[in-house]
Amino acid sequence: MRSLDNATGHILDLIEEQVRIIGNALHSLHGCIASFTGENTAEKLKEITNLRDEVVQLRRDLYNYIARSALGLVLKEDWIRLILKIVQVADYLEGIAYRLMRLKEKGWSIDKEILSRIDDMISKVIGEYEAFRKALLAFRYSNVDNVISQCKAVEEFEKQVDIAYRETDLATLEKLNDPATYLVRVVIDFLENIADTLGDASDDLMLIALGQFG
Repeated sequence: MRSLDNATGHILDLIEEQVRIIGNALHSLHGCIASFTGENTAEKLKEITNLRDEVVQLRRDLYNYIARSALGLVLKEDWIRLILKIVQVADYLEGIAYRLMRLKEKGWSIDKEILSRIDDMISKVIGEYEAFRKALLAFRYSNVDNVISQCKAVEEFEKQVDIAYRETDLATLEKLNDPATYLVRVVIDFLENIADTLGDASDDLMLIALGQFG
């Protein structure tokens, strides 16, 4: 089993911190949907938008470190591609939070069936996120087989999110007269985009692992 070099280890430290922040945002979002009419929901949504800034700052730190590192050009590009996808997930989470905040500000309610479907979508996205996080952990221990296994789990969760998205999208079509529906449709689009982006990031991680340890 090959150990990580210092440069790769430090890059992984920073990426894992980004992923931890995204995980906090996802779980917070899940809680907001579960108690959307609660008094503290708007405050929690605001916190999610602030977490995005932390992810972006870590991106800057990563870029600066990668630029100065002795890693090969191709490997640098691979890591940067992965980092970009993680930041994209943070962007989508911020977009979801802002739209849900707008719903709260307007006093618009979300149909209970739709809210339940969104809750289910987020649960599946969190499952996908957890598989991706485990793939990162397996990478840290140079366990290529486990990286591949967890990346396959990411793919399976992504498929589940796709199905949930289609069902939720169709359900919203029956409620187009509801003023909240447009914003809700953007929210589920962004959740679908998060699932797709985590899937792409998982593919990037698997390719890096195969190149480094395979």
